[in-house]
Amino acid sequence: MSKYFEALNRRERDRRPQPADMATDEYAQLRDRLLAAGNGKLFKMLVFAGCDGGEGATQVVRECGRSLARSGLNVLLIDADLHTAALSATMDTNGGDILTAVRAGHLPPACPLGAGTLTVISSPGAAASPQHFFRTPEFAAWLDAQRSRYDFILLDAPPLLRCADTTVIARLSDGVVIVVRAEATERTVLLRARERLEHSAANAVGVVLNGARNPIPAALQPYLSDALE
Repeated sequence: MSKYFEALNRRERDRRPQPADMATDEYAQLRDRLLAAGNGKLFKMLVFAGCDGGEGATQVVRECGRSLARSGLNVLLIDADLHTAALSATMDTNGGDILTAVRAGHLPPACPLGAGTLTVISSPGAAASPQHFFRTPEFAAWLDAQRSRYDFILLDAPPLLRCADTTVIARLSDGVVIVVRAEATERTVLLRARERLEHSAANAVGVVLNGARNPIPAALQPYLSDALE
């Protein structure tokens, strides 16, 4: 049995989630769906991006990467936003940004996390001509070389409707996970983002609804679980 399915089948037993665990459980569910997606074809390299900004894509890709690593996988997390470097601002990157990694050909050290490892590559932020960089053969070759080194490669990209960089990166990946925010992202905006991916011949894997609220108060959720068993 491959380690992908071993990670998919790994579960914590005899443990009822408490309200503080809810967010962690949701990212674990996202992890499991990514592992099971593709009808046998593994989506190994995925881009996460919002539509117009403010959807929380950076948070989603960060926590998804951590969840995959804790499951026993070796994960590469790349800050591919050369405009804001939002992911880099929220994580310890152990040195080495994406420009340096591609130019020098080396990677920062991996950090043990759970049963796996997480390697983070930062963004220098406000780089000149991001589109030109992502279109270079050097970047494409470097990115493709990482497939043999990691179980999963996740890229945090700028919003689809604000930066053309994302569609350039998307064509080099196995697919794009679009992040939308509950009660904020309009349907027309999501449709425009999806159309942009389609016109770029990029694969839209799915949509993550971020910030959805449970109408049942957290204090009552354990009692509801008991009632349904």
